[in-house]
Amino acid sequence: MQISRMVTLAICATALFHQPTHAAAASAVTAQQSAPSSMQQEMIDLQKTFVEAQERGDAEYLKNALADDFVSIEPNGEISGKQDLLQGIHPPEQPGPPPILYDFGVIKVNETCAIVTYKAVFAGSRVERYQHLSDTWVEQDGKWKLKFQQSTLNLWSAEDAD
Repeated sequence: MQISRMVTLAICATALFHQPTHAAAASAVTAQQSAPSSMQQEMIDLQKTFVEAQERGDAEYLKNALADDFVSIEPNGEISGKQDLLQGIHPPEQPGPPPILYDFGVIKVNETCAIVTYKAVFAGSRVERYQHLSDTWVEQDGKWKLKFQQSTLNLWSAEDAD
């Protein structure tokens, strides 16, 4: 416990020491994050709608939102596809609390491809509760389709108790 506190203090001291040299870069990042472009906001809204459809078990929405060659790397490292995801989608008997989605980022690859990154807290799950996600969206026939998803456990909190 004592070593952990010392490491935390060292990290904080280092951050404070280097703060003046990175102030301009930090304010530029903050400005970008505070006012997303219309494309970025569209992608964030699309991502939130997708997760909401998963939570309510809307297989029809998901079927239309996923690219036919969709690939997912699950938090446990397993690889799955569109049919695997759709097989596991059912309306919940008793809806739980919605996931908390935050810290969104959007990387525009080109006019028809964007990567949405975000963090999530899934209250109903013990081990897979805290995740970092990256979703790659592509535009096909005028509609955005989810082509690739990777979920990574946030291991520092994977063993947190309720």
